[in-house]
Amino acid sequence: MSDDPVQDLALAFRDGDQEAFVQLVEDLQDRFFRLAYRITHDHDAALDVAQDAFVKIHARIDRWDGHSRFTSWAYRVVTNMAIDLLRKQKRETKAREARALEQPEVVEDKSESSIVAEERALLVNQVKAAIEALPPGQRAIVALRHYEGCTLKEIAEIRGCALGTVKSTLHQAFRSLRRTLGAEVLARAGQVAA
Repeated sequence: MSDDPVQDLALAFRDGDQEAFVQLVEDLQDRFFRLAYRITHDHDAALDVAQDAFVKIHARIDRWDGHSRFTSWAYRVVTNMAIDLLRKQKRETKAREARALEQPEVVEDKSESSIVAEERALLVNQVKAAIEALPPGQRAIVALRHYEGCTLKEIAEIRGCALGTVKSTLHQAFRSLRRTLGAEVLARAGQVAA
């Protein structure tokens, strides 16, 4: 028994315990969905990716060596499937472009709290649109780092690449976000998030 219950469940499942797989699905389904959604930005696609990832994990559990963290291996399955889905679709839908460019309707309200809420909503929409415009690989690494809280080393393991590649990709993503959003928007977004 380790101090990681997910790891223990995965080992039990790999050894043939089907109930352990049921518990793995219960424990990880929300995390898989969130990660897939951060990459695809599509609710239905994220549900499909999460479900398909469990099917793939069930069928290929023998490919996990048992020595590495199960969550790293499983996150790799999810991120690869989400990226593959985006590549297959090869679409930049007009609806997404319209949403990214839309500005929320401004309702005249002089109260300070509504101005702050309106500014926060505008910033959130700008940042979401900028992240959505990143290439899928960069978007996956940003999602793993900033939404799932993975370390750079864990991301390298999940993505199956060198630590330097993760650092470089993350740097490229943020350089692109700075270019897209501008320093002023990023500074305001940091203040709103704080």
